[in-house]
Amino acid sequence: MLPHLAARSLVELNATDAAVASIGTENSTLALWVLRNMHNPKAVDGLIAAYANANGAKLKTEIITTLSRLYREEAPYDASWWWGTRPDSHGPYYKGITWAASPKIETFLKAQWQKADAAGKQLYTDLNERHRMKIAEFGVEEKAIASNEPKVDLEKIKNQKGQVGKASIEDVMLMLGKIKGEPGLGKALFARQGCIACHTLDKSEKPKGPFMGQIGSIMSREQIAESILKPNASISQGFATVMVTAKGNKSYMGFVTDENADRVIMRNITGEVYTVKTSDIISRKEMETSMMPTGLANALSYEEMASLVTFLSNNKK
Repeated sequence: MLPHLAARSLVELNATDAAVASIGTENSTLALWVLRNMHNPKAVDGLIAAYANANGAKLKTEIITTLSRLYREEAPYDASWWWGTRPDSHGPYYKGITWAASPKIETFLKAQWQKADAAGKQLYTDLNERHRMKIAEFGVEEKAIASNEPKVDLEKIKNQKGQVGKASIEDVMLMLGKIKGEPGLGKALFARQGCIACHTLDKSEKPKGPFMGQIGSIMSREQIAESILKPNASISQGFATVMVTAKGNKSYMGFVTDENADRVIMRNITGEVYTVKTSDIISRKEMETSMMPTGLANALSYEEMASLVTFLSNNKK
């Protein structure tokens, strides 16, 4: 924990000069850890200069490894793509892109690769795959593909009822990239699945739960699908479920729409409004779960799920 904190602190302090000066010293490991997160030309120049003065194959390999990690950086997140629900084990970046110093790093790495023997070249092949540099000259290590890997015929199963409930959320996300769906069917499903009982599509309608009339301008298809499949994962701001118990053996569950010292105004998911006197409240608790139950889409086919998501994503009022 402490080395990690130290490394992150040095990165935040932009301590490039100190990190470069520590290469080859007793603090070399920490210095290279810091430098692998420093995407600036000074860090790259310092690593290349340190390589020329490095003593020992181990240190040179560590510098090469650090430079290969710096070859790409994480693309700025613009909400147009989705990380998924499982950690990406490939590393070091989910969506890596080259940056200003990438050409210099590539030129240097290629020069060292050309000097290496067959065994030495394997290092560059391994790093090319591990850090996803995509430098063609280094190649990639061939991996055997299991011959018994099952093949899925999406056309055969996309209309099978209940397919969404049987599939993992990752498989549903992959499906959404292949099936566009029909907005008209999605609109019908919005009513048939009961969504219309708790959500409105037009601002002229009586407010209920989260407004869906402009959801397509706020969330991507993948995010909309995730909110349907995992309603408790991300609860819209202002729509946290609150449970209030009051005098007279009364209880209320819904969203708090307004409150002051004298009263609390709540609206349940169907649009009913309640006013509760503050003096009558016995207990008040914010629930960790959404009022939207899980499993509402379990009975749908892939085609139906894609249609519902497409219908909602088209709402951009």
